[in-house]
Amino acid sequence: MRKIVLLFSLIMVMGCSSTMTRYGYKLQSLSINKDTQCTIPIKNNFPYKKDEVEILGSIRAGDSGFSVKCGEAYVLKQFQQEACALGADLINIIDESRFDILSTCYRAKAEFLRFKDRGKVKDLVSDPLYVR
Repeated sequence: MRKIVLLFSLIMVMGCSSTMTRYGYKLQSLSINKDTQCTIPIKNNFPYKKDEVEILGSIRAGDSGFSVKCGEAYVLKQFQQEACALGADLINIIDESRFDILSTCYRAKAEFLRFKDRGKVKDLVSDPLYVR
């Protein structure tokens, strides 16, 4: 019993980040500079026409069960770093769940979009919900 308590305590102290599942790209192929400030706009369910954008990939942040670093700010920062590395113009949150009785983590699924019409990029700003 003592070993089980010790193992559980060790896992809780060490903590884990959100689980990130990537679709359409691999993390290993990205060159992410964590020191660079990246500010890709974030929108919630942004309406777009499929012929106007290129979907560079998508990502899902979930709860590993022992996640500690899994708050909204942490997850969105991870999304922005990967969006920058992919050359995306917009992070489109297509599904999200904030902490609740089942999880204390922010869980979300997002698409990384690049606009074919480069003129549309200059007018993009994050939804107020995601401005920090």
